[in-house]
Amino acid sequence: MIGVYGADGFIGRHLVRRLIGHGSQVRAVSRRFDREYSDEIEGKADIVAADLSQPLAMASSLQDVETVVQLMSSSSPGLRNDHAVADIAENVVPHVEFLENCLSAGVKRYIFISSGGTVYGPNAPVPTPETAPTNPISSHGLTKLVVEKYIQMHGHVDGLEYVILRVANPYGPGQTFRKGQGLVPAIIDRWQKKQPVRIFGDGAARRDYIFIDDVIDAIEAATAMPGSPQMILNVGSGETRSINEVVEAIEVATGVALKREYVEARSTDVDIACLDITRAREMLSWAPRTDFRQGMKQTVAQFLGQAAKPGGR
Repeated sequence: MIGVYGADGFIGRHLVRRLIGHGSQVRAVSRRFDREYSDEIEGKADIVAADLSQPLAMASSLQDVETVVQLMSSSSPGLRNDHAVADIAENVVPHVEFLENCLSAGVKRYIFISSGGTVYGPNAPVPTPETAPTNPISSHGLTKLVVEKYIQMHGHVDGLEYVILRVANPYGPGQTFRKGQGLVPAIIDRWQKKQPVRIFGDGAARRDYIFIDDVIDAIEAATAMPGSPQMILNVGSGETRSINEVVEAIEVATGVALKREYVEARSTDVDIACLDITRAREMLSWAPRTDFRQGMKQTVAQFLGQAAKPGGR
């Protein structure tokens, strides 16, 4: 059985649907479930409402789980470094305890979704391979890296199979703007509220944006890898775009000229985050398939469809 932890989030929902569609046994675990979504997957997956802060509930949820996909997190780059202590308390300590519970429960493989955009930090080589130094300048990136190290420790000491996926900036249908995270939903959210799009700095900062279906392809491939993997892999599109280019792509998809509001750049952001995905291509037999503009059209179409529904914005 595959346990998806954080199953009600953006990536989690897409992953659960994919795994169910391919006939996998799935346990969907999240701190809460949207009613419409839980109705959709009820009877197709085990549904467990639990949180990392509840160690007994977490331990109970691991029964019969062979592979864990860990997506749970309350951290965000948008929080800057204003809540570092809380970040450690909520996103490192419970995660380490959960890892210990996984070992006690006999979990064989642990797949952790880390951050390809923040763990490397500034001055990283472009494109950035997994072997590059890790010097995060945000609490979000640092907590991800610390958890990575605990996973590697248990891999070496206890033989835990693991695949750490350092994912770039995912986007796609179903993504909502929360925790100050996600440029694409942030832009669409401001547009729907008839507010100017807020751009940090001059909009020249470049990021790797990867469509959600391509992220799910990589995660699913990691769950099915033969042998006993213990590795870190970058997962991205292999391309970068500036913030201004993303805004322009959304303008093309919506047919609307968006008002812009330029604000001071965040000191916790790097100028460019560009991932080298060569290793993921080789190890997972995987490659991103979705063109950025096509992915953006699908994303905007879903938002427009939601807004057109009764009760939609």
